[in-house]
Amino acid sequence: MTRTKGLAVAFYLGAILVGAALGVTVDRWVLRDRWTREMRDPRAMRARIAEELTLDAAQRAALDTLLDTRNRRMDSVMAPVRPALDAISTETRTGFEALLTPEQRAKYEQRRRERDGRREERN
Repeated sequence: MTRTKGLAVAFYLGAILVGAALGVTVDRWVLRDRWTREMRDPRAMRARIAEELTLDAAQRAALDTLLDTRNRRMDSVMAPVRPALDAISTETRTGFEALLTPEQRAKYEQRRRERDGRREERN
């Protein structure tokens, strides 16, 4: 009887751990999707914040002003550094492409074109 109770307890603990792991995984996946969507579309992030906090029109306008000011300031800080970052990215991409076979390079270029197309659609 003690062995049966031990197995039952082990089963329940295992089920709890598996359930918790699945719950965390699904939660992270959903949050990651939302986060990446919002990072691609700042208007969606602003709308979600305003909706969750039930901001009125004046608060929304003030939030937009704060975030626009922040973005302009961050852009001005990044402006001198951006050419160096772009050079690093270009150098890395060139090195990566050199590692690829012609077939792999064709697939990689196709993915880049698709990504660039989606980026232009957003802008």
